[in-house]
Amino acid sequence: MPRPHILYILSDEHAGQAMGHAGDPNLRTPNMDRMAVEGVSFVRARANCPVCTPSRGTIFSGRHAHAGPVQGFHDVYKPAAPSTATILREGGYHTAYFGKWHCGTVRDQIPPEVRRDPDYYSVEAAPRTPEFHRGGFQDWYGFEMNNAPFKGFYYRENDIDPTRMPGYQTDALTDMAIGYLTEYDRERPLFLVLSVEPPHWPLEAPEEYMRFDPASLRTRPNFGGKPDFRERLAAYYAMVENLDWNIGRLLAAVEDIGGFRDNTVTVYFSDHGDFMGSHDQIEDKGHPHEESTRVPAIFHGPGLLPSQGGRTDLFSLVDMAPTTLGLAGVPVPEHMQGTDFSPACRGKEFDGPREVLLEMVGAPRVHFDYADWRGLATDRWKYAYYETGHELLFDLWEDPYETRSLVQSNPEIVRDMRTRLLKQLEAAREPYFDVIMRHGVRPDGPVLNVSRRRRDGISPPWNDLIRND
Repeated sequence: MPRPHILYILSDEHAGQAMGHAGDPNLRTPNMDRMAVEGVSFVRARANCPVCTPSRGTIFSGRHAHAGPVQGFHDVYKPAAPSTATILREGGYHTAYFGKWHCGTVRDQIPPEVRRDPDYYSVEAAPRTPEFHRGGFQDWYGFEMNNAPFKGFYYRENDIDPTRMPGYQTDALTDMAIGYLTEYDRERPLFLVLSVEPPHWPLEAPEEYMRFDPASLRTRPNFGGKPDFRERLAAYYAMVENLDWNIGRLLAAVEDIGGFRDNTVTVYFSDHGDFMGSHDQIEDKGHPHEESTRVPAIFHGPGLLPSQGGRTDLFSLVDMAPTTLGLAGVPVPEHMQGTDFSPACRGKEFDGPREVLLEMVGAPRVHFDYADWRGLATDRWKYAYYETGHELLFDLWEDPYETRSLVQSNPEIVRDMRTRLLKQLEAAREPYFDVIMRHGVRPDGPVLNVSRRRRDGISPPWNDLIRND
């Protein structure tokens, strides 16, 4: 059988609890639910580092953020760093990326069109992703971040200026991905990423999805009481339902295209969650709590993967790259720190991790509440150690909504979890440049320098990789 096509649908800030099959009583997510029923949903999946940039680096490198190619919110995917895309290319795949990347922000790479129209583009959010920070993806229709779903744009291939999207971002990007699949005529299997921002703030959705009555929402027991929380949660739900509709459109396209029907694995997941009112936090993440770290992780492949429904394995996003390679039949390189869950996806005997390393690395520091920490989750316990020396301990069996820290009352468990966390950190703390030196890939180039400053400082000019425009 030929190697399967692999499609990622990657959203931003979708809490893993906010789906119909995950138990949310407010939402209608028939397509996410269908994917879970026909395939497998890892119902306790977590983001290892719950903030956009380092989480995305973890997804595409298979390494924890502190030991990977993207080590903080303002970091970039290193030019020579191997990725899911580069490794699949070596295995015979063609690669394409649509939508939000957020692993290549170089702040002075502001093209002329963005400078001409600051009313449409946020200059901070609209730099052009340099070619060698694109993780090795070949066909490129991406952007760093938008944060304005009705004023979308993307950079097409090697264009200097962005192209505007019509309508709502999730709808437009899905249209683009479907058009690409329809016209795809290469003999090589395809690895395509459709990366949408919603339900990331700002909380805006097409009017036809704004059906929720804020007063009638059934909220989580740890939901806060601030006056506007329910209105914002209602808009968040509307964005999730619009995303679900677009997932249905993409699945239908796959089923209609002969080259993809019966030979495609589609994966839906998010880079991290969002508190969305729980613990009195909203439109935010960055902490070890379940609403922040739990994410959807659904693998769907009719004819390739058996129907399993929900599984409780301790899957996390560091496992996404090795699992993808396993599903593609491509060897998992030794430098990846995650686990290959492809046997579990295929319904075979599988003995997975007993604990998950969690962390905040290179916190954005937009306010004091963003701080670095390291943590560990087991089947029952959640532990975190903050940069200030403070600790958290939750019993997920007795207190699933994490309302009571047990640090003071359970010192023995705290000591045990601290010891286990230190062992995990020791195992994962190797520096990253040894990977680049041993397994580095030649980055695509040349990169266009569209800033007003020429690259003529004391750093190596890399004449073969950077071309001053």
